[in-house]
Amino acid sequence: MALNEQALGKIVHDLQSKLQEATRMVASVQAQIQAREREKRLSELTKTELGALQPSTSTYKSVGKMFVQEPLPVLTGELSTRVKDMEKELEALDKKRIYWERNKTEAQGNLQELIRQLQQGQK
Repeated sequence: MALNEQALGKIVHDLQSKLQEATRMVASVQAQIQAREREKRLSELTKTELGALQPSTSTYKSVGKMFVQEPLPVLTGELSTRVKDMEKELEALDKKRIYWERNKTEAQGNLQELIRQLQQGQK
């Protein structure tokens, strides 16, 4: 019986660590998604504001602690590219989130099933 209890304890420990890792990864991916969405919104807003300017307007791009003059079409092109990149990253992060949520749900279900079986075995 002691061997069975040790094996059972190892299974419970493995399921708990799998659940903790999945929970941690879901939170991490959600934080990354929020950061990318914020960056995407900022780029879209900046692009909208720059769209209201005359094409001949002098515009500057921040590079570290300095500003470099950039033509308006180049700057708006960079912002468009950044928005597209953020959309691709968001799609990839969403797939990651779904994967980790599925792992989390599976680990919870396995742990609950094990506990239910243990409770039924004690009766």
